[in-house]
Amino acid sequence: MTLRVILQIYSGRRDPEWLVTGALETRLLEALEGLPTGPDWTPPTRLGYRGIRLEHDASARKWLCVKGQVMHDHEAGRSWFADPTCSIEALALESGRAFLDPTTLDHLIKMLTDAH
Repeated sequence: MTLRVILQIYSGRRDPEWLVTGALETRLLEALEGLPTGPDWTPPTRLGYRGIRLEHDASARKWLCVKGQVMHDHEAGRSWFADPTCSIEALALESGRAFLDPTTLDHLIKMLTDAH
């Protein structure tokens, strides 16, 4: 199984993406499954950070995490969840440390920390 992480940050060029497997993949999936229900929301369309997309190849499930809000697309439709500490986004960003520019990574982690 593989979990693809896509950092939706750029406009006009390809967003960075990387694969997560093994224990970290399991940890992210378990964290996603343990989130409480949250209010409906619409994904941002602005320039800059638009969230982190997680795509699980084995189940075709997809999540979009944006500043503590999580939208889950699945076979039965769409569900919304709350992640008030932005733990999913922080863990996903940490998993990309080898793929991301350190300055960009530090800026995004600070933004998530300031969000709550």
